Amino acid sequence: MEPLRTSLSIIMPVFNHRDEVRTMIDSILANDFNAWELLAVDDGSGEDTLQLLESYAAVDSRIRVVRRSRQPKGAQTCRNMGLEMARGEFVIVFDSDDYIAPYCLRQRVEMLQKRPDLDFLVFPSGVFVDERFVTEPHPYAFGFRVAEDDVALFASRRLPFIVWNNIYRTESLRRHNLTWDVNLLSLQDADFNISAIAAGLRYDYAEAPQDYGYRIITMSSISKKINTQAHVDSHVRANSRMYDTVRRIGGKRYDRSLYDGMLRIYNSGMTGKGINRSLAEALADSVSKRCPYHSRLLKLQIRLTLLLQKLLPARLARQLPVAAYLLREARWRKKKTAIINSLIETQKH
Repeated sequence: MEPLRTSLSIIMPVFNHRDEVRTMIDSILANDFNAWELLAVDDGSGEDTLQLLESYAAVDSRIRVVRRSRQPKGAQTCRNMGLEMARGEFVIVFDSDDYIAPYCLRQRVEMLQKRPDLDFLVFPSGVFVDERFVTEPHPYAFGFRVAEDDVALFASRRLPFIVWNNIYRTESLRRHNLTWDVNLLSLQDADFNISAIAAGLRYDYAEAPQDYGYRIITMSSISKKINTQAHVDSHVRANSRMYDTVRRIGGKRYDRSLYDGMLRIYNSGMTGKGINRSLAEALADSVSKRCPYHSRLLKLQIRLTLLLQKLLPARLARQLPVAAYLLREARWRKKKTAIINSLIETQKH
């Protein structure tokens, strides 16, 4: 099949996980679209992973191995370096431990080419479990139009899409000076995408088959490593930036969603032993000037949780003060699954 007369830059931060990196690169090579470059930006991997990257680059000139040359360490810095070096008209940002379908690159380029009115296009994803690409509804399936207002979804951390769901026009990102915040250790994708929306980038959801498999790993996800002070600081920064960006887009219209988003971070930082008081109080303080009511309300919930811990098991003590939020989230997950299932069935037919 003849390659399209255009070019695509794939930015892929890499840090160890040699076997998973091999799976990802092999899935890129298995695509029938050839006009791409892969910028594998290494974040300080061990020798075995570096040797693997170099072995691919030695036999395929489209693969460029780049060593991270600046601080701080992290995927955000690597992505920024890749974006600076990208030579393609379009750009996609992939994680190095996932998988793409054989039609992924072609369908993304072809469909965005047909939409000159857009700055980026969102594609639906599945998951990659036990080395299998799974397209059934899953909590970690993204890129589906599940609501009319994406800003509300981002504000509440019910992320409608992740960076790897998207194909961007390189010039659009550069024109608006969009980069990844290198001070965020997690929640970077939400920050980047809401910043793109706030900058006025035009986008739409593609009616297309799922083309990306997010690898389900429970042990080493950085989002779980929230109890260090560095991660507390990062989550507080991410929450503050979300408040500022969403308020810039819609004023106080999204305040309910923003509070739900803060509660999601608050709950993700809880442990079986009880409340992560450092994170909880830092979140409350971070919005004290942005939204004093939210700050007072979260502090009240913290005090109530600490009181209940003297009477109840830790898990129940922290859930009761936020029971209404947890109920909303349960309803949302059920609704989202039903919507995705309907969209998948429609796509099949």
